[in-house]
Amino acid sequence: MIRDFSLAFSQLSDPRLWKPILWATLLSLGAIFITILIGGAFLFQLVDSFSNSLSGWMSWADGWIKGVAVVVGTFFIGVLGYFFLASVYAAFLGIFIDDALDAVRELHYPDAPWIKPPGMIESTISSLRFIAWSLFIYLLASPLLLVGYFIPPVGLVLQFLLGGYLLGREYGHLIELRMPRENRQKKPGRLAHGTIATFLWTFPLVNLVAPLVLGASLVHARLGTNKNTNNSHSQLKPPYSSE
Repeated sequence: MIRDFSLAFSQLSDPRLWKPILWATLLSLGAIFITILIGGAFLFQLVDSFSNSLSGWMSWADGWIKGVAVVVGTFFIGVLGYFFLASVYAAFLGIFIDDALDAVRELHYPDAPWIKPPGMIESTISSLRFIAWSLFIYLLASPLLLVGYFIPPVGLVLQFLLGGYLLGREYGHLIELRMPRENRQKKPGRLAHGTIATFLWTFPLVNLVAPLVLGASLVHARLGTNKNTNNSHSQLKPPYSSE
């Protein structure tokens, strides 16, 4: 695993690896802005509707109930957005990452089996599926995450493991889509690689390249294993002789 990440970081100077980062950053910021607008509008309407129902018999509580509801709702949206941001960014990056994966393969494993990337529609559907699954997982685990942060380091460890599972699974699936069908693994993904990428996400600026480095490291983990296996097999064979 150390080798996989070392090789991935060493190739970050390749401009083909930076194009997906640019697109993913712009789309993630846009998605967050739209989500805040929609969530804020929905929260305002919900609080206003509830406030109107209290105006007849509990009007004295109208002001502070609105305030508490807005504060609690905003806090919950912010916490959920913090947990969920890595998945959104990783999903957008997954749509445009194929050129970066090709660059890694062409530099290190030019003879490895590799097929053309899926179309834009298939990539988008896969990313939307990943976002929906991540949202479900984080919503399900959000009570444990919130409680866990009051019992350090339970919350942090749980966040790393959840992120590692989701990122490792998704990017492992992206690698398998580039393998010939007969060579694909039924259960792609590596929890350890995904957990390291989730840990890297906690550092500013480094978090922008964390999913990309994960994708590159998984290419090394997948194709490097095959390369080493093939080399070891070839060394066991006796040299060919025409005599």
